Amino acid sequence: MNDFERVREQLRRRLRPLGELNIERSPWIPAAVALILREWRGQPEILIIKRAEHPRDPWSGHLAFPGGRAEPGDRDLRMVAIRETREEVGIDLEAGGEFLGRLETVRPGNPRLPRIAITPLVVVVSSHQELQPDSREVKEAFWLPLLPLKREGRSALVQRVVQGNLRAWPAYPSAHGSIWGITERILTQLLALLD
Repeated sequence: MNDFERVREQLRRRLRPLGELNIERSPWIPAAVALILREWRGQPEILIIKRAEHPRDPWSGHLAFPGGRAEPGDRDLRMVAIRETREEVGIDLEAGGEFLGRLETVRPGNPRLPRIAITPLVVVVSSHQELQPDSREVKEAFWLPLLPLKREGRSALVQRVVQGNLRAWPAYPSAHGSIWGITERILTQLLALLD
């Protein structure tokens, strides 16, 4: 059993079942992201996007997972992840994606950010997926080896001035920038399931 197969088996056993994934209208805006894994030379890799720069987007330019808010035509959060992944990076999760399960729903801790409830879904795709980022939403998309993220952990810090005070957040380093904020929280949940 190679590292990818071991990780896939651990996640299959330890993730929460997908369940109903109903879109619940509440004070929180429902959203879903796809944590997309593939096998590359026996190792697991995870897909990360760099969001396009938009002045009105609070997560402009951040590293993230494909995904977004539910729209009226979406029947459940799984369909939100499928639609958003197809739109943002050109991968069709309905055609060959294996949904392993889900993580706990995450909400921003900052009251100045949108009141959004993000459900992360973990999906495995074939290693030959061609990425076609939509330049309006995604500046770039790339695969990162998963196990070095687990080994090295949150060994970086992101610092920002917020209302005149310097604040710092833990982050995972990558050659494409730091993975921090909500994306760091989701990735930490996933990595905690791995031995």
